[in-house]
Amino acid sequence: MEASVLFDELATDDGHAVGIITLNKARQLHALSADMFPLLRQQLLAWQSDPRIVSVLLTSTGEKAFCAGGDVKSLQQMLVNTTGSEAKQQVVSDYFVAEYQVDYLLHNFGKPLIVWGDGIIMGGGLGLFMGASHRVVTETARIAMPEITIGLFPDVGATWFLNRLPQPGVGLFLGLTGASINANDAKYLGLSEYLIPAAKYADVIKALTTLDWQGDTELYHHQVDQLLTAQYADADFATGNLAKHQALFTQLSTYTELADVMACIQTHDSCDPWLQTSIKKLLLGSPISAHILYRQVNQYTELSLAACFRLELDLAVNVCLNADLVEGVRALLVDKDHQPHWLYKQINAVPINFVDNLFSSPWAITSHPLRSL
Repeated sequence: MEASVLFDELATDDGHAVGIITLNKARQLHALSADMFPLLRQQLLAWQSDPRIVSVLLTSTGEKAFCAGGDVKSLQQMLVNTTGSEAKQQVVSDYFVAEYQVDYLLHNFGKPLIVWGDGIIMGGGLGLFMGASHRVVTETARIAMPEITIGLFPDVGATWFLNRLPQPGVGLFLGLTGASINANDAKYLGLSEYLIPAAKYADVIKALTTLDWQGDTELYHHQVDQLLTAQYADADFATGNLAKHQALFTQLSTYTELADVMACIQTHDSCDPWLQTSIKKLLLGSPISAHILYRQVNQYTELSLAACFRLELDLAVNVCLNADLVEGVRALLVDKDHQPHWLYKQINAVPINFVDNLFSSPWAITSHPLRSL
């Protein structure tokens, strides 16, 4: 059986090396299974401290996806087959702790870390993508945080990065609707500065080996930026969808109640197919997930990245054990009947104290699994 993650070192002309990480589960669109996180973390830590390694490139096999997200189907099956709340909590905690540790390490890697964003970049895949210092998107990039459709919530650091988007209300809209955006949208939001055709991948790899890697880390970052900027070519990239709807997103950011946000989106008069598809996802999604996301982008705007991951771990455990995740994954990915029976049918039916409890940590501060971030 072939490894789920491949690691390689590419020699540079001056005697250094570029680390290459390749996600290798193309048939599953590189869904992140629990076995992948320790492999990624161990190799990243080794390369972080290795002076020969001057940069790391994160990519994947195949053309359909960089990474479609976490392997929530396997997680759901483990929850269904596990007895007892303590055992279930351990299952969830083990998975998300390992995932968030990798994401946090990427954000703080230090050396230039390039991610090649080709095809689907969703959920947990976006967590890996956002951790990189240099984020490339190709013409096929399709980015989304669609957790509302399975009864989860935007995690993998989304509490941090959705709150730091430059345009008001966009993070709220993307989280509520799970809307899919393209490469030019990613540029509009500052998620990527580098729009590079997929066909230029070999050119980028070659250029990395010919750089002068004799300076310091700050210089390395500057050199990689120059290299990727030189490969920029967006002539064949589709026009973005976000900019033309910015007035709607800005309006959403002015409301102080989720119900008003929902009403505004649902009554917005537009025949744009992209917007209509996004609204349909919102109407089919978990009302609990909508409440969680609304709090994420309104009450937790100032948290540090580490604090965001700790909050998201608390939420992940509580949502998987007490809310809509098991049912949402069943409906979308297991039975595929697309008819989830959410705990609460409407936004206004979700009790405030129920949502409050989802945000309470199962751990004391001193025993939190991510206390050392």
